[in-house]
Amino acid sequence: MVHRLIRRKRCPRRRDRQRGSAVIEYAIVVGILIFVLLVGTSGNPAPVTQLVDALRDAYTSFVYTLSISWF
Repeated sequence: MVHRLIRRKRCPRRRDRQRGSAVIEYAIVVGILIFVLLVGTSGNPAPVTQLVDALRDAYTSFVYTLSISWF
């Protein structure tokens, strides 16, 4: 009986440690992903920069199309 009580007390502590390590692992993975998205490779701009440029070009085309229809 006493052995079971001791075993039950140890399990939550192990789970808490596991949860803490999972948060650290997720933080590391997210940090690496953010770094990859913000930093371009040699000769190529960063993916975020490419996305912003593509959205800017699409919006410019859209506004130009709207302005033509007013004439």
